[in-house]
Amino acid sequence: MDDVIVAGAGLAGLRAARDLNDRGLAVAVVEARDRVGGRGFTTSLGGRPAELGGSWFTPEHDQVRAELGRYGLAVRDFPPVRHARWLTGGELRRGLPVPWAELPALERALARVLRDAEAAAAGDLAIAGISARDYVESLHVGAAARDFLLGWWVVMGGAPPERGAVIDALASIHDHGGLAGVIGCLAHAPAAGWSALADALASTPGLTLHTGWELAAVEHNDAGVTCVARDGRVLTARALVLALPLNCLPAIAATPPLPGPVADAAGANAGAAVKLLMLAGGIEPHGIAVGAGPGLNWLYADELRDGSVLVTGFGWQDERHPLDDDGSVARALAAFYPAAELAGWARHDWIGDPASRGTWLTAPAGRVELLDPARFRPAGRIAFAGSDVAAEQAGWFEGALRSGAAAADDILAMLG
Repeated sequence: MDDVIVAGAGLAGLRAARDLNDRGLAVAVVEARDRVGGRGFTTSLGGRPAELGGSWFTPEHDQVRAELGRYGLAVRDFPPVRHARWLTGGELRRGLPVPWAELPALERALARVLRDAEAAAAGDLAIAGISARDYVESLHVGAAARDFLLGWWVVMGGAPPERGAVIDALASIHDHGGLAGVIGCLAHAPAAGWSALADALASTPGLTLHTGWELAAVEHNDAGVTCVARDGRVLTARALVLALPLNCLPAIAATPPLPGPVADAAGANAGAAVKLLMLAGGIEPHGIAVGAGPGLNWLYADELRDGSVLVTGFGWQDERHPLDDDGSVARALAAFYPAAELAGWARHDWIGDPASRGTWLTAPAGRVELLDPARFRPAGRIAFAGSDVAAEQAGWFEGALRSGAAAADDILAMLG
């Protein structure tokens, strides 16, 4: 019998496992995939690291920087954005994102957004659960301004705007001082990629790692826990760290059932973003493009290397624009960059992936209380971890690392 089983080898689970192992406990990590890292997944496109999952960390993410330093992994600092273009109201624009006639309404709308962000941060959550779509409609702006605002929505709340609660955007705007601050905070990344950090954590001496081990059932009582894999394998331990995405919890049979607050929140992450990596020529580097395109709404053009730029594009799940072949990807890119020459692309279906069943944490419209971190306190011999349940910086890798450290402390207290 192990001391602790950690279910999920994302950054949260690996941090918890490493910390518990460092305290002398025997730890087994089980992971459904054949790799570690969870929603951190680095690939290569055009000979450069490219992130299929999360990309950046912000200046205040001290745990990420500390972990990278611990393992001797370099940090890449991104230069400021140098130019922008807007696909709004059916027109590709440079300079202002909307026609002159819509500018006064957009200015009033942005002023109200800042006020609402301040009010929400102060505890006035009357607007928290409104969907992003309904919130933007309530601002009474023109078609171009609407496209502009919803284009920004996707990089803050990774869900279709009718399904995601606007609190995710308001919180990001408050924390980073407006829309310009949101792009300015996406300033750093691991130079070798997030998978390199996950691999370093997983290589902790003495840690036992089981990949291809999909958790199907958990039996728990005062004596310990028994975990059963989908293929019938069994592990027992004195305690369990459950570090799986919220949307994976409904597939796990727990005996007795998980605590009511946790069970109610299972499957509640509305995150359904599409992230697309595109390598292309004919694109000016270090810029952003925002608006309403065929499948994409927010794009970042990285540095120029060997004649090509790596473009990271975000949209939300939309059956009208599947972005699943060369033609659809080329059209999505050309809508923002007509002169682009697509050389390659990559993406991962996080929504269809049974080990994630969604993208980064986004509150569901009308039910923001389901993602209250207070729901995920330790229960019996189970502690919870992951960026979905983090008490701070939820939805970020920083939140994953902090929650993993907290879960390790909970287990240590639990086991005495």
